[in-house]
Amino acid sequence: MNISTSINTTAVMAAIKKAQPSPRQLERALGRVAQGHINDMLKRVDRGVGLSGGFKPYHPEYAKYRAEKGRSVSPVNLQFTGQMVGDVTSKSSPKKAVISFGTEKGRLKAVATNKQRPWFGVNDSEQKQIISRFKREVFR
Repeated sequence: MNISTSINTTAVMAAIKKAQPSPRQLERALGRVAQGHINDMLKRVDRGVGLSGGFKPYHPEYAKYRAEKGRSVSPVNLQFTGQMVGDVTSKSSPKKAVISFGTEKGRLKAVATNKQRPWFGVNDSEQKQIISRFKREVFR
């Protein structure tokens, strides 16, 4: 049996070229992926979950202080005023996206909080989700 086919190489080359995103498309995709991760990370923190599982409880004295101020004690969500988590931001370029803090005050709070209850970063399942989100963004 003889099977024959012909391929229009100009159409194939155009499809390959089209699949290669421009620097602007890459920057936009990375920006969307970074913002998506920020949203996911903050939802995780809101549920009381850090990079490797649930947060340890607040110290009893601090829990009492939070309760007196009308703040939640459980789940531990690392938010008193909301300034630290509200300060998380991202910046992207065609080659990378960086998730950071808009102010030095927010960064310092996050560094201190992250030492006791690691939350800022990417865990294994989030890494897979980031990759999947990036593929969707680039090959729309």
